[in-house]
Amino acid sequence: MLGLLALLACQGPIGPIGPQGEPGPQGIQGEPGLVGERGQEGIPGARGFPGFSGPRGPQGLPGAAQPDFTDFISEMRKAVVFINLPFSQGSGVRISDTEIVTAEHVTSGASRVEVSIAGGFYQGATVTGYDSFRDLALITLDSPTKGLTTSLPISNQVFADLSQRAVEDVGYEVALVGFVPEISTTSPVVTFGRIGSLWDIVPGNLSLGQVDAAATNGMSGGGVFNKYGEYLGSIVTSSNFDGNIRYTRFNEIKEVIEALRAGSKS
Repeated sequence: MLGLLALLACQGPIGPIGPQGEPGPQGIQGEPGLVGERGQEGIPGARGFPGFSGPRGPQGLPGAAQPDFTDFISEMRKAVVFINLPFSQGSGVRISDTEIVTAEHVTSGASRVEVSIAGGFYQGATVTGYDSFRDLALITLDSPTKGLTTSLPISNQVFADLSQRAVEDVGYEVALVGFVPEISTTSPVVTFGRIGSLWDIVPGNLSLGQVDAAATNGMSGGGVFNKYGEYLGSIVTSSNFDGNIRYTRFNEIKEVIEALRAGSKS
């Protein structure tokens, strides 16, 4: 015992700490813990106030009003003439001071007719030419007569730059102008409707249109006009009021007009 005490009494001071040893290898990563339950969704924030509307810009000038039949129809009636024959009566449309387009079946078999313009006295006219297939005829007055005339549209094509619009299409409103002798031989009748169909008859590619406007005997050869007052064609069926009135379209008239002027009769 005394020896142990003597040994402890002789222990020296603690030496300095030695350098840190190399770190040991990294242990294997443990399995991830379970995902906790989703917490309750927070209350949505209040919607912000909308900003103030900016000032309204100046209003542009109003566009041009759409045309209407009332803009021209009373005058356009003066371009439609009454045609009188011993065996037939009908209507026609003046395209110049001397020329009248009508239906061929109105003048069929005749070389001369009587024409009343704007309810005036009858004057003589010659059947210059006709086309039975198209049911078109051209009448030439003996003497040029001043008064309202109409012209055929240039085209029914719409170009990309809108320099040309369609003058006729299915659903377009139209006015039919022609004489009904039982009502009056000095003032033409006007009826209104819409184009129901446009088609080409094959063979021959005859371009016809169908309208639901009323027409009857005497209106054959009269005109079909759109809301711009443009002459769309000649009435070729007008025997009843069943809404199935047909007209030879303006492009057919344009195609044959020069031949009729030259005296073609076919």
